[in-house]
Amino acid sequence: MVLTSLLFVAGCTGSTDPTTATVFDNIANLNSGEYDRQIAQNKSQADAIIAQNKAAEQRNAQLAAQRNANQSEINSLRQQIADVKAQGAKARAASASDPVKLQQVQALDRQLVAVERDVSSGASPSVVRPELSRIKAAYRALSI
Repeated sequence: MVLTSLLFVAGCTGSTDPTTATVFDNIANLNSGEYDRQIAQNKSQADAIIAQNKAAEQRNAQLAAQRNANQSEINSLRQQIADVKAQGAKARAASASDPVKLQQVQALDRQLVAVERDVSSGASPSVVRPELSRIKAAYRALSI
């Protein structure tokens, strides 16, 4: 009678949560493979999370590489602007006695300021570089 009552109670609870399952539930869950299924499910979820984390780390690394490349490009453009400014200074010095040339230098100075503003605003280097080359060549022509 006690054994029957005990089996009846064990059959009624039926918990598959190891933290709340009775001894009889644990035995039933082990025998049925329920705990193995839960372990496999949890492992699968953990593997998915790990895969997502690895993908996120790869995206972060790609973004960091892109940021570094962008910073390098910006530094290169700033150096090119400095070179053009130096060419402008030479043109200004060479044109000091010629008001017409001096006006042309001043117009180029304004264009260079606009290009520099474009660089600060994130303009495409493929647009900015040719403009800087054109301004530098114009300064050079006025320096002669």
